[in-house]
Amino acid sequence: MKKPVQQSIPFEEYLSEAGEARQPNRVVEVVVQKTFVGKSQGVFKKLVHQIDEKKQVLRQWQEYKEHHRQRVVDEILPLQQEIHSARREMILFIHDILRPEGRKPPGLRLGKMQQRKLVNVLLNLVNGLLDEDPEDQELESIHDEYSSMSREEVQTLEQDQDRFVLEELFGVDLSDYDGEGDIMHFAHQKIHQQQHADEEKRAARQHQKKVAESAKKKSGEDLPLSKKEREAQEASLSVKEVYRKLASFLHPDREKDQVERVRKTEIMQKVNRAYADNDLLTLLNLQLEIEQIDPDHILMLPEERLKNYIRVLRSQLKELEREIESELLVFMDTGPYYGPITPELVEREFDAELTYLRGVAVQIREDLEDFNDPGILRQWLKELPINGNLFGSNF
Repeated sequence: MKKPVQQSIPFEEYLSEAGEARQPNRVVEVVVQKTFVGKSQGVFKKLVHQIDEKKQVLRQWQEYKEHHRQRVVDEILPLQQEIHSARREMILFIHDILRPEGRKPPGLRLGKMQQRKLVNVLLNLVNGLLDEDPEDQELESIHDEYSSMSREEVQTLEQDQDRFVLEELFGVDLSDYDGEGDIMHFAHQKIHQQQHADEEKRAARQHQKKVAESAKKKSGEDLPLSKKEREAQEASLSVKEVYRKLASFLHPDREKDQVERVRKTEIMQKVNRAYADNDLLTLLNLQLEIEQIDPDHILMLPEERLKNYIRVLRSQLKELEREIESELLVFMDTGPYYGPITPELVEREFDAELTYLRGVAVQIREDLEDFNDPGILRQWLKELPINGNLFGSNF
């Protein structure tokens, strides 16, 4: 009896229901409504738009990741287990046919070539299942009974070949791969770790340089800051100034009204998070929200202040892009994607994979039933390549 197909929530409906309603960003609204004429104002406007778009993309991926994980648990994993069990049953069925004392379909007689094909089919199936469950001792024993190389020797050879190809392709050292999990996913993680390590080294060198310069200043050697360091310092001070204005206005201890104190405490928590994330747009948006500044304030910013804000926004944009790349890493191995990856594209690939797996599960069960007919089994073996290659087969 076929299991009832579980109905999943359409992705379009999921998007309309997932997460909290997105709060309008008044800074973005002001930028859209106002006309900017200066070069710096134009750059500011462009960065505001880009950051707003990246934030939406990041939020969408974070929400979709939870939806995707639940679908994997509810739909993919049960099907994979069903297919695993059916393939294991097929292995034991073929093993019985090949053993002199094994149970066979009545009247089945196989020649040496047919037996050879079946052995190759069996080894292909066994290797696939042992990749999923290396601790299955019964399958490992069956493999070693029919193979000229032990399962451990085959696995070591395949891992060495795969590792060599990926090391040459990505330029990373995979010698610490222990055989657990997919080596491609392991390679992606190593690349990400290497990039992170490189960033930490650069940050450490910059920190050491600052410490050395600070020590020299204390010893009387007052070194002037470089242009880049001075700009970074000024940008940081600009964000800190916005934060201090908000903190001074919202300080809960200065508010006597209990209701207003709760409201200010909640807003102050948002301020603290934004400041910790160097999120200038959110800080400006909160200033607008509490009417600490008016919309024209954005237009009236002095040129130098605007340039400092631009430096902060560029840094924030890069950080958002890194966060999005980190979220995408989860989905890199879920399918071959051509062009930009979107949640909608991942969902379509997921549905296609689900349809394929359902077909595989049905086909293996039907084959198990059909192969009890000696005529059908012999015809299938006749059409099978000599090496028992199952390419294109649902096995």
